[in-house]
Amino acid sequence: MSQSVTPPPQPSEPQPDFGYPAAPVAPAPVRRPGNLVGGALAGFAAAVVTGLAYGLITGAIERQFGYAAFGIGFAVALAAFKAGGRSFWLFAISAPLAVAATFFGQLLAVAMIETKGTSESVTDVFLSHFGLLTEAWSTDQSILRYAFLALAVVGAWAGASRATE
Repeated sequence: MSQSVTPPPQPSEPQPDFGYPAAPVAPAPVRRPGNLVGGALAGFAAAVVTGLAYGLITGAIERQFGYAAFGIGFAVALAAFKAGGRSFWLFAISAPLAVAATFFGQLLAVAMIETKGTSESVTDVFLSHFGLLTEAWSTDQSILRYAFLALAVVGAWAGASRATE
């Protein structure tokens, strides 16, 4: 004696794997292209932080290294382009910011080296004797000082290229 059994109703839509319903996916937020002010502010903040770090490290070890100058440019442009979107003007802003941060770091290193054996502080040299500080920086002119400034621009170009991929 067999009874006829009707199969249970099957869903008309395909089911996800393992029987769990798929979680709803939130759409990605839409960013406005060309946030020039936000990108410039992010680039400036990155320039201040990286220039300060470069100066402190260089002054502590009393030696310059090119990777840091390249990294300054890379970080400044990457921050500017990530915050501001894709714009040529952000590169035009971030490249001089990277050079200024590298120059500031070099000046900070010179101030740290010059005040090492004295009772003056580094901030006193920056605020009261800035002309003497730039003169001390310029007496040790070498092609490497300018090469590091150029490396900052190359790093900014690399950071801009990487951010826009």
